[in-house]
Amino acid sequence: MFFKRSVPVAIAFICGILQVLDYFFKWGVVNKAAQETRAWVALVAVFALGLGAVNVLRVHLSRVRQNPAKNATSVLLLVTFLVTIVIGLTAGQSSKPYKFIFDYIIVPTGSAIFSLLAFYIGTAAYRAFRARTLEAGILLVTGCIVMLGKVPLGEKILPFAPKWTTWIMEVLNVGGQRGVMIAGAIGFIAVSLRIITGLDRRTYGVE
Repeated sequence: MFFKRSVPVAIAFICGILQVLDYFFKWGVVNKAAQETRAWVALVAVFALGLGAVNVLRVHLSRVRQNPAKNATSVLLLVTFLVTIVIGLTAGQSSKPYKFIFDYIIVPTGSAIFSLLAFYIGTAAYRAFRARTLEAGILLVTGCIVMLGKVPLGEKILPFAPKWTTWIMEVLNVGGQRGVMIAGAIGFIAVSLRIITGLDRRTYGVE
């Protein structure tokens, strides 16, 4: 229990306090230790990425062994995963095969996945714009004004739409975003303090 709970909490506490002191004070030893800690963070992140890749291989290999016919996507993932790694390690990232994989497979696939988000956003907007309450009605009116103000035809339908859209985006939208950012920052500080002090046991794998 000591190595599972106390040691991770001590490491998190020391690293967290070092970053706080490094931000507020100019102490040579503390600043150097904080800088070294940030360098270790990058190193640990690389190992975590490798561990994630090993876990992906382990999960999909298990699926392929159970039923290869029903897990064709897992087979395809393993093949492309291994081919990309082999080409990257042998030929390099600047080679033509690697660039071909990136430019003609990864980029179009990513664009296709992101394009599907438009349909999800459309269905979410349809559900949100149903004016069943006062708040939903305000959201519906505001959304319609912004959409009309963003297209050339909207100015013909509502002449005041462009000006109102600018005011909504620069005043209401910016104010709301700042409020969300402030609340998120406060929540991040609270979660960080819980992790540093060891109050959040789930972070260390303890229920």
